[in-house]
Amino acid sequence: MQGRKDTHPMEGSFLLSLFSTPIRNVINDRHNGHVNGNFEAVLSITDHMTSVSLQTKQKLARDILETLPIANLIRDIYVKEVDSPWSEEVTRLRKKTGPVDVKLTLWKNDRFLYGRIYRLFLYIYDALDQNFQYNRERIPHGVAESKARENYNHIWGIYVDSRVEKLGIESFFDKTLRRNLFIDTQKSLPWTVSNLLFEKLWNKGTFTHAEMIDYAFNLDKVSEHDDSVDFDAFEIEIGKSLMEHTAKKIVDNIASNSLRDIAYRIINFTNSNCKGTLIESSYYNIYFMYDQEIFAEMATTKPDALLITLFDFQSNMNRTYTVTENSEEINVIQQAIKIIYDRIANHSRLKVIKNPYAVAVEK
Repeated sequence: MQGRKDTHPMEGSFLLSLFSTPIRNVINDRHNGHVNGNFEAVLSITDHMTSVSLQTKQKLARDILETLPIANLIRDIYVKEVDSPWSEEVTRLRKKTGPVDVKLTLWKNDRFLYGRIYRLFLYIYDALDQNFQYNRERIPHGVAESKARENYNHIWGIYVDSRVEKLGIESFFDKTLRRNLFIDTQKSLPWTVSNLLFEKLWNKGTFTHAEMIDYAFNLDKVSEHDDSVDFDAFEIEIGKSLMEHTAKKIVDNIASNSLRDIAYRIINFTNSNCKGTLIESSYYNIYFMYDQEIFAEMATTKPDALLITLFDFQSNMNRTYTVTENSEEINVIQQAIKIIYDRIANHSRLKVIKNPYAVAVEK
Protein backbone atom coordinates (compact mmCIF):
# COMPACT_ATOMS: atom_id res chain seq x y z
CA MET A 1 0.00 0.00 0.00
CA GLN A 2 1.41 3.32 -1.01
CA GLY A 3 1.28 6.01 1.62
CA ARG A 4 2.25 9.63 1.96
CA LYS A 5 5.69 10.28 3.33
CA ASP A 6 6.06 12.99 5.96
CA THR A 7 9.44 13.89 7.41
CA HIS A 8 10.48 15.77 10.54
CA PRO A 9 11.94 18.25 11.17
CA MET A 10 12.38 19.32 7.56
CA GLU A 11 8.79 18.70 6.51
CA GLY A 12 5.41 18.66 8.15
CA SER A 13 2.98 15.90 8.96
CA PHE A 14 -0.70 15.20 9.36
CA LEU A 15 -3.12 15.40 12.29
CA LEU A 16 -5.22 12.75 13.95
CA SER A 17 -7.93 13.41 16.51
CA LEU A 18 -6.43 12.03 19.66
CA PHE A 19 -6.23 12.51 23.31
CA SER A 20 -8.81 13.11 25.99
CA THR A 21 -6.09 14.48 28.31
CA PRO A 22 -3.41 17.07 27.49
CA ILE A 23 -0.44 14.93 26.48
CA ARG A 24 2.10 17.71 27.00
CA ASN A 25 1.72 17.37 30.75
CA VAL A 26 2.53 13.67 30.43
CA ILE A 27 5.81 13.98 28.57
CA ASN A 28 7.24 16.67 30.79
CA ASP A 29 7.10 14.35 33.82
CA ARG A 30 9.42 11.38 33.59
CA HIS A 31 8.15 10.03 36.94
CA ASN A 32 4.50 9.54 36.02
CA GLY A 33 2.85 6.31 34.96
CA HIS A 34 3.51 6.75 31.27
CA VAL A 35 7.27 6.40 31.62
CA ASN A 36 8.67 2.91 31.25
CA GLY A 37 9.95 1.44 34.49
CA ASN A 38 13.09 0.24 32.68
CA PHE A 39 13.92 3.80 31.58
CA GLU A 40 17.11 4.10 33.63
CA ALA A 41 18.34 0.64 32.69
CA VAL A 42 17.81 1.14 28.97
CA LEU A 43 19.43 4.56 29.07
CA SER A 44 22.46 3.19 30.87
CA ILE A 45 22.87 0.31 28.42
CA THR A 46 22.64 2.43 25.27
CA ASP A 47 25.20 4.91 26.56
CA HIS A 48 27.82 2.15 26.38
CA MET A 49 26.82 0.62 23.05
CA THR A 50 29.45 0.43 20.36
CA SER A 51 27.52 -1.17 17.51
CA VAL A 52 24.08 -2.75 17.55
CA SER A 53 22.00 -4.37 14.85
CA LEU A 54 19.09 -2.73 13.08
CA GLN A 55 16.78 -5.21 14.81
CA THR A 56 18.10 -4.12 18.20
CA LYS A 57 17.58 -0.49 17.27
CA GLN A 58 14.03 -1.27 16.18
CA LYS A 59 13.32 -2.94 19.50
CA LEU A 60 14.85 -0.04 21.42
CA ALA A 61 12.72 2.38 19.39
CA ARG A 62 9.61 0.39 20.26
CA ASP A 63 10.56 0.40 23.94
CA ILE A 64 11.02 4.17 23.82
CA LEU A 65 7.74 4.65 21.99
CA GLU A 66 5.94 2.68 24.70
CA THR A 67 6.93 5.42 27.18
CA LEU A 68 4.89 7.93 25.16
CA PRO A 69 1.09 8.14 24.93
CA ILE A 70 1.24 7.98 21.11
CA ALA A 71 2.38 4.34 21.16
CA ASN A 72 -1.02 3.02 20.06
CA LEU A 73 -0.91 5.28 16.99
CA ILE A 74 2.30 3.74 15.59
CA ARG A 75 2.15 0.34 13.96
CA ASP A 76 5.55 -0.61 12.52
CA ILE A 77 8.96 1.03 13.02
CA TYR A 78 11.66 0.81 10.38
CA VAL A 79 15.28 1.89 10.81
CA LYS A 80 17.69 3.19 8.18
CA GLU A 81 21.32 4.06 8.91
CA VAL A 82 23.24 7.08 7.58
CA ASP A 83 26.82 8.29 7.94
CA SER A 84 26.10 11.65 9.56
CA PRO A 85 24.16 12.81 12.64
CA TRP A 86 22.95 15.80 10.60
CA SER A 87 20.96 13.43 8.38
CA GLU A 88 18.85 11.98 11.19
CA GLU A 89 15.10 12.32 10.70
CA VAL A 90 11.81 10.61 11.38
CA THR A 91 9.46 9.83 8.51
CA ARG A 92 5.85 8.77 8.82
CA LEU A 93 3.96 7.00 6.08
CA ARG A 94 0.49 8.46 6.02
CA LYS A 95 -2.49 6.20 5.58
CA LYS A 96 -6.10 7.25 5.47
CA THR A 97 -7.15 5.57 8.68
CA GLY A 98 -5.60 3.68 11.56
CA PRO A 99 -2.06 3.52 12.96
CA VAL A 100 0.87 4.70 10.86
CA ASP A 101 4.30 3.29 10.09
CA VAL A 102 7.42 5.19 11.12
CA LYS A 103 10.89 5.19 9.59
CA LEU A 104 13.78 6.39 11.74
CA THR A 105 16.89 7.51 9.88
CA LEU A 106 19.71 7.16 12.40
CA TRP A 107 23.41 7.91 12.47
CA LYS A 108 25.44 4.68 12.40
CA ASN A 109 27.30 5.68 15.56
CA ASP A 110 25.36 4.43 18.59
CA ARG A 111 26.48 7.11 21.03
CA PHE A 112 23.49 8.65 22.84
CA LEU A 113 21.26 6.33 20.82
CA TYR A 114 18.40 6.42 23.32
CA GLY A 115 18.29 10.20 23.37
CA ARG A 116 18.56 10.50 19.59
CA ILE A 117 15.62 8.16 19.05
CA TYR A 118 13.60 9.79 21.83
CA ARG A 119 13.99 13.27 20.33
CA LEU A 120 12.84 12.09 16.89
CA PHE A 121 9.63 10.72 18.39
CA LEU A 122 8.98 14.13 19.97
CA TYR A 123 8.45 15.65 16.52
CA ILE A 124 5.63 13.17 15.93
CA TYR A 125 4.39 13.73 19.44
CA ASP A 126 4.08 17.47 18.86
CA ALA A 127 2.35 17.11 15.52
CA LEU A 128 -0.30 14.88 17.11
CA ASP A 129 -0.85 17.10 20.12
CA GLN A 130 -4.17 18.95 19.79
CA ASN A 131 -2.79 21.77 21.92
CA PHE A 132 0.12 22.21 19.51
CA GLN A 133 -2.32 22.74 16.61
CA TYR A 134 -0.02 21.59 13.86
CA ASN A 135 -0.84 22.94 10.39
CA ARG A 136 1.51 21.90 7.61
CA GLU A 137 -0.01 24.40 5.18
CA ARG A 138 1.55 27.27 7.16
CA ILE A 139 5.13 25.94 7.13
CA PRO A 140 7.51 28.40 5.41
CA HIS A 141 8.68 27.13 2.05
CA GLY A 142 10.28 28.24 -1.19
CA VAL A 143 13.20 30.54 -1.90
CA ALA A 144 11.32 33.60 -0.70
CA GLU A 145 10.83 32.05 2.73
CA SER A 146 14.11 30.17 3.06
CA LYS A 147 15.33 32.17 6.08
CA ALA A 148 12.01 31.74 7.87
CA ARG A 149 12.18 28.01 7.14
CA GLU A 150 15.69 27.85 8.61
CA ASN A 151 14.47 29.68 11.75
CA TYR A 152 11.44 27.39 11.94
CA ASN A 153 13.61 24.24 11.85
CA HIS A 154 15.88 25.60 14.58
CA ILE A 155 13.00 26.72 16.81
CA TRP A 156 11.33 23.32 16.68
CA GLY A 157 14.69 21.64 17.26
CA ILE A 158 15.30 23.85 20.30
CA TYR A 159 11.82 23.01 21.62
CA VAL A 160 12.49 19.28 21.22
CA ASP A 161 15.99 19.25 22.68
CA SER A 162 15.18 21.50 25.65
CA ARG A 163 12.61 18.92 26.77
CA VAL A 164 15.02 16.05 26.23
CA GLU A 165 17.54 17.79 28.48
CA LYS A 166 14.92 18.57 31.14
CA LEU A 167 14.07 14.87 31.24
CA GLY A 168 17.71 14.12 32.01
CA ILE A 169 18.21 12.17 28.78
CA GLU A 170 21.67 12.51 27.26
CA SER A 171 21.60 13.43 23.58
CA PHE A 172 23.95 14.43 20.80
CA PHE A 173 21.96 17.65 20.37
CA ASP A 174 22.61 19.13 23.82
CA LYS A 175 22.14 22.77 24.81
CA THR A 176 25.66 23.84 23.88
CA LEU A 177 25.41 22.39 20.36
CA ARG A 178 21.91 23.80 19.89
CA ARG A 179 23.11 27.25 20.97
CA ASN A 180 26.05 27.19 18.56
CA LEU A 181 23.92 26.02 15.65
CA PHE A 182 21.33 28.72 16.26
CA ILE A 183 23.79 31.59 16.75
CA ASP A 184 25.67 30.56 13.60
CA THR A 185 22.50 31.11 11.54
CA GLN A 186 21.87 34.63 12.90
CA LYS A 187 24.77 36.41 11.20
CA SER A 188 22.86 39.71 10.98
CA LEU A 189 22.66 39.95 14.79
CA PRO A 190 25.36 40.49 17.42
CA TRP A 191 26.31 37.34 19.27
CA THR A 192 24.94 38.76 22.53
CA VAL A 193 21.51 39.27 20.96
CA SER A 194 21.53 35.84 19.31
CA ASN A 195 22.38 34.26 22.65
CA LEU A 196 19.57 36.18 24.36
CA LEU A 197 17.07 34.95 21.76
CA PHE A 198 18.32 31.39 22.14
CA GLU A 199 17.91 31.46 25.93
CA LYS A 200 14.36 32.79 25.57
CA LEU A 201 13.48 30.02 23.13
CA TRP A 202 15.19 27.31 25.21
CA ASN A 203 13.41 28.33 28.41
CA LYS A 204 10.04 29.22 26.96
CA GLY A 205 8.27 26.01 27.97
CA THR A 206 5.42 25.15 25.64
CA PHE A 207 4.94 26.26 22.05
CA THR A 208 2.09 26.12 19.61
CA HIS A 209 2.80 25.55 15.94
CA ALA A 210 1.44 29.01 15.14
CA GLU A 211 3.87 30.59 17.63
CA MET A 212 6.80 28.79 16.03
CA ILE A 213 5.87 30.08 12.60
CA ASP A 214 5.30 33.61 13.89
CA TYR A 215 8.73 33.60 15.56
CA ALA A 216 10.30 32.12 12.40
CA PHE A 217 9.21 35.19 10.44
CA ASN A 218 9.67 37.66 13.32
CA LEU A 219 12.47 36.59 15.66
CA ASP A 220 12.39 39.96 17.39
CA LYS A 221 9.06 38.93 18.93
CA VAL A 222 10.86 36.32 21.04
CA SER A 223 12.14 39.04 23.36
CA GLU A 224 12.49 42.78 23.57
CA HIS A 225 16.16 43.60 22.89
CA ASP A 226 18.24 44.81 25.77
CA ASP A 227 18.97 48.54 25.43
CA SER A 228 22.59 47.89 26.34
CA VAL A 229 23.15 45.79 23.22
CA ASP A 230 25.18 47.51 20.53
CA PHE A 231 23.48 46.71 17.23
CA ASP A 232 26.41 48.23 15.35
CA ALA A 233 28.72 45.65 16.87
CA PHE A 234 31.66 44.59 14.76
CA GLU A 235 30.27 41.10 14.16
CA ILE A 236 27.39 42.65 12.18
CA GLU A 237 29.90 44.39 9.94
CA ILE A 238 31.74 41.10 9.46
CA GLY A 239 28.47 39.43 8.54
CA LYS A 240 27.56 42.14 6.04
CA SER A 241 30.99 41.91 4.46
CA LEU A 242 30.68 38.16 3.98
CA MET A 243 27.14 38.35 2.62
CA GLU A 244 28.06 41.05 0.11
CA HIS A 245 30.89 39.11 -1.52
CA THR A 246 29.26 38.74 -4.91
CA ALA A 247 31.28 38.53 -8.11
CA LYS A 248 29.96 41.91 -9.25
CA LYS A 249 30.95 43.62 -6.00
CA ILE A 250 34.44 42.15 -6.18
CA VAL A 251 34.92 43.46 -9.72
CA ASP A 252 33.43 46.86 -8.86
CA ASN A 253 35.95 47.16 -6.03
CA ILE A 254 38.94 46.84 -8.38
CA ALA A 255 40.70 50.21 -8.15
CA SER A 256 42.10 50.25 -11.66
CA ASN A 257 39.56 51.17 -14.33
CA SER A 258 41.48 49.23 -16.98
CA LEU A 259 41.71 46.06 -14.88
CA ARG A 260 38.03 46.38 -13.98
CA ASP A 261 37.15 46.56 -17.68
CA ILE A 262 39.33 43.52 -18.43
CA ALA A 263 37.65 41.54 -15.65
CA TYR A 264 34.22 42.37 -17.06
CA ARG A 265 35.36 41.45 -20.58
CA ILE A 266 36.38 37.98 -19.40
CA ILE A 267 33.21 37.49 -17.36
CA ASN A 268 30.96 38.68 -20.19
CA PHE A 269 32.79 36.46 -22.69
CA THR A 270 32.27 33.44 -20.43
CA ASN A 271 28.58 34.24 -19.94
CA SER A 272 28.05 34.51 -23.69
CA ASN A 273 30.13 31.55 -24.89
CA CYS A 274 30.06 29.05 -22.02
CA LYS A 275 26.40 28.29 -21.44
CA GLY A 276 25.52 27.06 -17.97
CA THR A 277 28.71 28.31 -16.31
CA LEU A 278 28.28 29.44 -12.72
CA ILE A 279 30.31 32.54 -11.89
CA GLU A 280 30.50 33.10 -8.15
CA SER A 281 32.68 34.77 -5.55
CA SER A 282 34.84 33.19 -2.89
CA TYR A 283 36.23 35.80 -0.54
CA TYR A 284 38.36 37.99 -2.87
CA ASN A 285 38.37 35.56 -5.77
CA ILE A 286 35.90 34.76 -8.52
CA TYR A 287 35.52 31.19 -9.72
CA PHE A 288 34.00 29.77 -12.91
CA MET A 289 32.29 26.39 -12.56
CA TYR A 290 30.42 24.08 -14.92
CA ASP A 291 28.83 20.77 -13.90
CA GLN A 292 30.46 20.92 -10.44
CA GLU A 293 33.90 21.41 -12.06
CA ILE A 294 35.82 24.63 -11.32
CA PHE A 295 37.81 25.39 -14.46
CA ALA A 296 38.92 28.99 -13.90
CA GLU A 297 39.61 31.41 -11.07
CA MET A 298 40.20 35.15 -11.07
CA ALA A 299 42.07 36.71 -8.14
CA THR A 300 41.77 40.48 -7.65
CA THR A 301 43.96 40.96 -4.58
CA LYS A 302 46.89 42.57 -6.40
CA PRO A 303 46.42 46.32 -6.99
CA ASP A 304 48.19 46.28 -10.35
CA ALA A 305 47.23 42.91 -11.84
CA LEU A 306 44.61 40.17 -12.14
CA LEU A 307 45.71 36.59 -11.57
CA ILE A 308 43.70 34.24 -13.77
CA THR A 309 44.25 30.52 -13.26
CA LEU A 310 42.84 27.92 -15.66
CA PHE A 311 42.34 24.30 -14.53
CA ASP A 312 42.45 21.73 -17.33
CA PHE A 313 40.94 18.54 -15.88
CA GLN A 314 41.98 16.42 -18.86
CA SER A 315 45.69 17.20 -18.71
CA ASN A 316 45.56 17.73 -14.95
CA MET A 317 47.60 20.90 -15.43
CA ASN A 318 47.00 24.45 -14.25
CA ARG A 319 48.18 27.67 -15.86
CA THR A 320 48.14 31.12 -14.26
CA TYR A 321 48.13 34.33 -16.31
CA THR A 322 49.22 37.63 -14.77
CA VAL A 323 47.06 40.26 -16.45
CA THR A 324 48.13 43.89 -16.20
CA GLU A 325 46.59 47.04 -17.67
CA ASN A 326 48.71 46.65 -20.80
CA SER A 327 48.30 42.91 -21.33
CA GLU A 328 47.64 41.85 -24.90
CA GLU A 329 46.71 38.24 -24.26
CA ILE A 330 43.10 38.73 -23.22
CA ASN A 331 41.86 36.97 -26.37
CA VAL A 332 44.24 34.08 -25.67
CA ILE A 333 42.83 33.70 -22.17
CA GLN A 334 39.25 33.83 -23.46
CA GLN A 335 39.89 31.14 -26.04
CA ALA A 336 41.64 28.97 -23.46
CA ILE A 337 38.58 29.30 -21.20
CA LYS A 338 36.34 28.24 -24.10
CA ILE A 339 38.48 25.20 -24.92
CA ILE A 340 38.45 23.92 -21.34
CA TYR A 341 34.71 24.59 -21.02
CA ASP A 342 34.00 22.62 -24.23
CA ARG A 343 35.96 19.66 -22.91
CA ILE A 344 33.97 19.62 -19.65
CA ALA A 345 30.66 20.06 -21.47
CA ASN A 346 31.43 17.19 -23.87
CA HIS A 347 32.48 14.99 -20.96
CA SER A 348 29.19 15.76 -19.20
CA ARG A 349 27.18 14.85 -22.30
CA LEU A 350 29.01 11.54 -22.58
CA LYS A 351 28.16 10.76 -18.96
CA VAL A 352 24.48 11.31 -19.69
CA ILE A 353 24.62 9.10 -22.78
CA LYS A 354 26.19 6.28 -20.77
CA ASN A 355 23.70 6.78 -17.94
CA PRO A 356 20.48 8.29 -19.33
CA TYR A 357 18.89 8.15 -15.88
CA ALA A 358 21.37 10.73 -14.60
CA VAL A 359 19.02 13.46 -15.78
CA ALA A 360 15.36 13.93 -14.98
CA VAL A 361 12.82 12.58 -17.46
CA GLU A 362 10.04 15.02 -18.16
CA LYS A 363 6.59 13.53 -18.36
